[in-house]
Amino acid sequence: MAEYITSSEMDAYVADRPDSSAWTGASSADKEDALKYSSKIVDSLPFVGKKYETDISSQPLQWPRSIKTRRGWVISDLDADGNAVVPQAIKDAVCEEILARLDTSNNARRRLQEAGVKSFNVTGKLSETFDSTRKGGGIMGTPLRSWTAYRLLEPYLAKGARAR
Repeated sequence: MAEYITSSEMDAYVADRPDSSAWTGASSADKEDALKYSSKIVDSLPFVGKKYETDISSQPLQWPRSIKTRRGWVISDLDADGNAVVPQAIKDAVCEEILARLDTSNNARRRLQEAGVKSFNVTGKLSETFDSTRKGGGIMGTPLRSWTAYRLLEPYLAKGARAR
């Protein structure tokens, strides 16, 4: 599986962040696993458009992509030389998802939230309230844990679609 970002790109992403201890404190093996898994999670989402390259061996990931517009199919993002590239928002979303997945603080509460529990009450008898934005164990029917990642990816997601 290919990744959207490298370990050194992730290091640069968290360099000035006060909440980067989940990444900086992780072992090399955990970092590599997080890079692969978070790229896989993001890549499983239903994006608009189609892969830029039709040959899977030349483009194993979903990005870069071509998007259908009124002018026909256009490449979503180009670098200064006119080459198709992965949008920075996709890379940033992978970074945010990595941070969310490596952060083990409050894991018990996170498991409840992933199950959709919004609140619970124990006075008298146990009752639970479920959050409709956490359908399917993640945010808005996706496998994402990070709201920041979801917000970065939202403009690229197919409307009304669920993760594959």
